[in-house]
Amino acid sequence: MSAYFWVVLGLFVVATTKYLTSVRLRGLTDRMHREHADAQELRYTLVQAEEKETQLKTETERLQAKVSGLRNVIGNLERSLQRYKGS
Repeated sequence: MSAYFWVVLGLFVVATTKYLTSVRLRGLTDRMHREHADAQELRYTLVQAEEKETQLKTETERLQAKVSGLRNVIGNLERSLQRYKGS
């Protein structure tokens, strides 16, 4: 009778362990899916930020070219004015 008790107790422990493991695994699977969704959202946000950064760099370069052109125009006008005053 003692052997049957230990066999039943062993089967109960194995079944309980298996059940608790499946419950924990289900929780980890749900967490993994949530983390994956969050990672996808962050990747999308990163791509948007990179696109915005590229646009801003292009705009900055365009504006710097304009500023450089305006400086050249102002320099030419100043030189013309000085020549005019010197005449």
